[in-house]
Amino acid sequence: MMNEVITSAKTIEEAVEKACEQLGVSKDNCDVQILQQPKKSLFGIIKTEAQVKVTVKNVSAAETKAAVIQEDKQAPANKDNREAKVAAAVAYLTEVLSKMGLDVTIEQEMKEDSAVLTLVGENLGILIGRHGETLDSLQYLTSLVCNRVEGSYFRVTLDCGNYREKREKALKELAKKISVKVKRTGRSQTLEPMNPYERRIIHAVLTDIEGVTSKSKGEEPNRRVVVISTSKKRSNYSGGGNRGRSSYQKRKPEKTMEEILKAERSEAEQKAKLYSKIEL
Repeated sequence: MMNEVITSAKTIEEAVEKACEQLGVSKDNCDVQILQQPKKSLFGIIKTEAQVKVTVKNVSAAETKAAVIQEDKQAPANKDNREAKVAAAVAYLTEVLSKMGLDVTIEQEMKEDSAVLTLVGENLGILIGRHGETLDSLQYLTSLVCNRVEGSYFRVTLDCGNYREKREKALKELAKKISVKVKRTGRSQTLEPMNPYERRIIHAVLTDIEGVTSKSKGEEPNRRVVVISTSKKRSNYSGGGNRGRSSYQKRKPEKTMEEILKAERSEAEQKAKLYSKIEL
């Protein structure tokens, strides 16, 4: 049995619990050293996970032996459980694709708590759909079938023609282009509706770009990302209407008293001439 382990998680508490589970001991029988505090971005997205080092303080030989036996018993069960979940997912996909009349090979990539199922074949564009909507729906249904099998939640990701990677790259480029436009114009831009995964990609890219920020608005499935400028652009006018424009005009010099009297005499003479032309 291990006496020391380093684990990472979203919070310190989760990391400690994870370490104690791996060591097979309670929290009271451990020394905890915090190696790294969790860091979040502006929108609460975890950028850096918490990391802790947990060491067993005092464990008897009996406890060690019991923990080893328990660890040996659980390992095959967890492995078999994962395989059973993936087998259920593959069986479901095979049946659905067969009924669609598609000749598809399903390639499996097993990970610790998830699996990637890649669909390989000819003319599989129908499985992707507009912006991956069909592929996302099929992935959701497959995940439901997979997690009917007893055990903890297991993530299943469907890919087809390397679509996931291509879509992620396109979204990152879109986020950068929109940020340039928003910074130049100072006007916010609303993107097309996206699923939560795609919105997270946009938010993550914009978090690292100065001068812009982003938020989501609307309800699913029409929830959108809005890109907003954080820099205040100087207005062409300081106020509304003519008052704003007049602030940029040069002030005229004030008239002297002589100029005022001269203007009044000139106005009086013009009126006299005008009235003299009127015949009674």
